[in-house]
Amino acid sequence: MARPKILQDKKRVFKITIRLNVAERLQVQQSAKAAGMSNYLFAREKLLKGRVPEPKMARIDIDVYVELKKIGTNINQLAKHANSGRFPFGITSALRKLSEQQHFIIKLLLNDSQSKDR
Repeated sequence: MARPKILQDKKRVFKITIRLNVAERLQVQQSAKAAGMSNYLFAREKLLKGRVPEPKMARIDIDVYVELKKIGTNINQLAKHANSGRFPFGITSALRKLSEQQHFIIKLLLNDSQSKDR
């Protein structure tokens, strides 16, 4: 089975060349990498759509957010039990530990957002 033919008006046959200094090229490369795109595709999106694509979230950040959500869910479940009058033994220390862990993760995420490797 042959590859489908591209209509003549859809073919990309024209090429535009631009010159950048080292700092500009590095900026384009970093932005394209953050968006998960190649340099030329990133530049085409910016040029034709007038916007920069949203950067993709690092895999480690996604895992941390999921863990943070699980901690929040656990805290909500414990609070629901406490508010309904069923206050199990040791719930106070468990809530304190979960709250400390949640604050620690939030602090790490806020500090990591300033990282230069993004």
